[in-house]
Amino acid sequence: MELKNFVKIYDEVLPWQVVSKLLKFVNFSDKEFQKAAIGGNKTSKVDFDIRKTFNLDLNNLSNSLTNVHWYCLLTHAFETAIKNYIYDVKIQIPIKSIITVQILKYQNKGFYTWHTDHFADNPRTLSCILLLNNDYEGGNLCFRNPDSSGEWEVEVKPNRMIIWPSNFLYPHTVKPVTKGRRYSVVAWAL
Repeated sequence: MELKNFVKIYDEVLPWQVVSKLLKFVNFSDKEFQKAAIGGNKTSKVDFDIRKTFNLDLNNLSNSLTNVHWYCLLTHAFETAIKNYIYDVKIQIPIKSIITVQILKYQNKGFYTWHTDHFADNPRTLSCILLLNNDYEGGNLCFRNPDSSGEWEVEVKPNRMIIWPSNFLYPHTVKPVTKGRRYSVVAWAL
């Protein structure tokens, strides 16, 4: 079986009016976005040579009830999609929970170099991205085989979720945005 077969795409995972309201929340929260770090733990650092991205963490302990609302709604959407993923790939994957939910913003020249999502300080089992918009240029999500061959990209489509294993077999990148802003929601399962 090809590695590509474990990258699954699910369209229209949310009602369109929910996606529209989420984009309004994202635009309203623009000033709350932080420079995205690499590593996802206390020793993480911001390095714009590797990742030029901004993020807004969502969690159920936020002082903002709107943030808590979006965290709960999106966590449910990710959990549902992960159940479908496990059914579709026909492999038993022990998932305990969603460990992080973040909204990402890639502005002009924003990118993320080739990387994988699982590492010793922050283990992850599955990676998920929900694309929110397509009114930008560039910013394509691309995968390649671990030997750097066989690159392929995911077609940009709002309300599209992509799920794949977080391990070393799935290096991926977000190519530079050349016009507009790219918004997505990312989550990881452990």
